[in-house]
Amino acid sequence: MKHDRIVLDNRQEALVERLVESGRFSSTSDVIGYSLDLLEQREAEAARFLTDLEREAALGLESGPPVVIESADDLITAFRKRR
Repeated sequence: MKHDRIVLDNRQEALVERLVESGRFSSTSDVIGYSLDLLEQREAEAARFLTDLEREAALGLESGPPVVIESADDLITAFRKRR
C-alpha cells in the first residue's frame, strides 16, 4: 500500500496528540483509521439518505398530479387565528 504524507493543522495535531496521550488510541495511525471508518459510515448514511429521498420523490411524482396546498405562512396565520 502506498503511504502518503498527511499534513495536519495545529488543531488537528493537538486533537490527535490528546487522543493518543489519553490512552484511547495507541497511535496516530489508530486515530486516522478510526476517523476514516467514521467518514465511511457517514458517506454510507448520506448515500442511503439520497437513495431514500429519490425513491420518495419518485413515489410522489407517480402518485398523481400536483395539488395546491396552503403555504407555510398561510398555515401559521390560520394557527394563530385559532389561538
